Formats: sequence, C-alpha cells, structure tokens
Amino acid sequence: MAQSSPMPAGESLRVYGPGGPYPAMKECAALYSARAGIPVEVVKGQPDLLVEAVRSDGDLFYNGAEYMMDDFLAAHPGVLDAAGVTPLFARRMGIIVRAGNPKGIAVPEDLRKPGVAVLDVRLENMAGPRHDPPQGLPGVALSVVTGEQGFAAWKERPDLDAWVTYRTWHAQLRDGSLFLPLPGAEGLRSVVAAEVIGARHPEEARRFRDWLTSKEAHAVFVRHGFE
Repeated sequence: MAQSSPMPAGESLRVYGPGGPYPAMKECAALYSARAGIPVEVVKGQPDLLVEAVRSDGDLFYNGAEYMMDDFLAAHPGVLDAAGVTPLFARRMGIIVRAGNPKGIAVPEDLRKPGVAVLDVRLENMAGPRHDPPQGLPGVALSVVTGEQGFAAWKERPDLDAWVTYRTWHAQLRDGSLFLPLPGAEGLRSVVAAEVIGARHPEEARRFRDWLTSKEAHAVFVRHGFE
C-alpha cells in the first residue's frame, strides 16, 4: 500500500453508512489507518438520517446494497458522486431459523406455513427474496426499520421463527441458529461506496475507496460473513 500524505492535525477521513456492513468497514478502517498513517473514522446510522452529517463533513459513503445506494442518490441528489459508485463485496441472503429448525423451514415458501412468525426489516427490502404474495406475507409478526433493530429483536424475541436477511447478521449471532442460504447470483447483494461531492479530503477518500476493493480488505469482509 502506498503511504498517503499526512492528514492535518486533528482531522480524519470521515466515512458514513448503515450498520450492516459497519463491523467489516470499521475493521478495514483501522487496518488502513495503521498501514497508511491516515486516521479513518466510520460512523454508522440509518442512511436517510445521515444526510446532513454526510454533507457537512463526509468524505466517503457506503450503503448496504446497490438498490439502497440508488434510492439514496435519487432522494438526495448532489450529495454523492453518482458516477463513482464502486461495488465492494457481496453478502449472501438467506433464512435464519432457530436452533434445530423446529418449524421445518427449508425454502422461502415455507414462511407461509401456519404458525411461522417472521421478522421483517424494512430497509433490507426482502419481500422479493421471501417470495411474498401480492397481499403481503401473512406470517410477519414484527416489522422494524433497520438491520440492527432486527438483530436486537431476534435475540430478544424467541417467538420469532424466521428472518430473511444477510449472512453477515447470522455471523454475529452465535446463538445456535441456522442460516439457510438463498442460492445463486439472485441470493447476493453487494455493498457499494461513493465519494461525497465537496469532500474535505477527496484524494484520500479515493485512495481508501480503491483500497477497499483489494484482497486485503476482502479478507476482512470474508471474516464478517461476506463472500
């Protein structure tokens, strides 16, 4: 890795994005900081609630999937460099079920069985992967906004039987639950990153973004459940 120029005293590269990829991004930031001598601070939050902070002092913004970045760009034009959106690494979607899979869930259609209580995370937009019928999935027992809220609910609500989400959340659970992956390319979504227009440190933002596509960064993401 090429050594970067020193950051002005008291400043850091500011990276914003949602909580799902945050553990991998934070570890990458620490590794890059040590190697390049550039302080990198990663700040997580719900994307739409981060807009003003990103405008104010953001250098780089990442999002949990391509569609999430498209939605952000459409809702907040002029904040990010849309031409420079860069795919990073993919995460597998699948069904998290309780230890031993007591409801016998194997495929998304099984989520429609009577008595199956499903957790829904609205920002994850899993209606398609769940194969929801036009009238909606009847078994949705709890609907929350963010993946972090879903993660907390899964741990606190043992009555929830299934959660269609990303392997990355399952990698953090360590509760004996099972992850049933959705196969093929349709079961993958990629985290993406883009520079902030008018970033304080545009050159360093580009360097960090480019490093995030490296084999070294990939190894970090794999440890956190990415592919």
